Amino acid sequence: MNKRRLPILALPLLLCFSTKGFTQLEGEWFLTINHITERLGIINFEYREGELQGFVDGGPIEFSFDDDQLEMVVDYRNGGGRLLSRTFTGSLAGDVLSGTLIAPHDDTTGTWYASRVIPETELPPAPVDMSGLWSRISAGMEKVFLDYTDAAQAKVDQYSYLDDPGLRCVSPGLIRLSGWPYPMEIIQNEKQTTILYESYREVRRVYMDGREAPEFYPNSAMGFSNGHWEGSTLVIETSLLKSAFVDQAGQPVSENARVEERITMSEDGQNLRSKLTLHDPENYQSPIIRYRQWRKTPDVTMMEYDCDSYPFYRGLEMEGMLEEFLDRMGEQLNN
Repeated sequence: MNKRRLPILALPLLLCFSTKGFTQLEGEWFLTINHITERLGIINFEYREGELQGFVDGGPIEFSFDDDQLEMVVDYRNGGGRLLSRTFTGSLAGDVLSGTLIAPHDDTTGTWYASRVIPETELPPAPVDMSGLWSRISAGMEKVFLDYTDAAQAKVDQYSYLDDPGLRCVSPGLIRLSGWPYPMEIIQNEKQTTILYESYREVRRVYMDGREAPEFYPNSAMGFSNGHWEGSTLVIETSLLKSAFVDQAGQPVSENARVEERITMSEDGQNLRSKLTLHDPENYQSPIIRYRQWRKTPDVTMMEYDCDSYPFYRGLEMEGMLEEFLDRMGEQLNN
């Protein structure tokens, strides 16, 4: 019997496993929960240093597994930034995990199930028309605590809200922005897919002709993106990202990070689903996963994103924190 404990959650769980547990629980599982709204994620159970460990969307979790009964605690952050958790209980039957969940802070309940991930077969390109206006309906599991390297943990420990670029009207970057509750518009042709975000008036150009980034192309909030079709799935590879954060908890994204997005459309053409995977070995021992879902909303009008940084700076001046902010920005520029 081994114990798996994280410092962030109060519920202590024992990790128990047998040969049966080893063969049936280990691997990746596609998770669907229905709690307030539908959310998607990936559970992964793997052995490290002789101990079975659990992860959701690339972040460690507390869990117990005994006699086909599973219990796990998954942290998340709500829209107001409050750190919360969901407790999952359920059972394993064949290649399906399922059960109920509860959010202890308000006693709301829901259901969940997970099926074993089956490797996708390579398919010939079969492009679909994703053009139109889309509004977000889910930002995924919103896992906060991730599988940090020592360097990333140090950055998280030193993080201050003063470091959040969004507070001073600077784009927070691809990962955060793609989960924000504002609409986006997709425009497609054979050579390029263009994504217009209402948030921060950002524009992404996804090149479909295989071109490489020009020499000395700068790192930016949206990076440089190439796209191709695998069947009817639009696969986007993005690099040359500017240093940013995964979330408002200060999880860092390095300039050497790479992002893969796999975007699929429902058969009726009314919904999009994106699986975003962040590969950043400088900061994380496991890739970070974020699912996004959108609904087609042709009657929505894209609005002007009006952001004025003056209240942020004026507030710092009134609180006597402006010098601290300037010192932090100077340190970041010098690193």
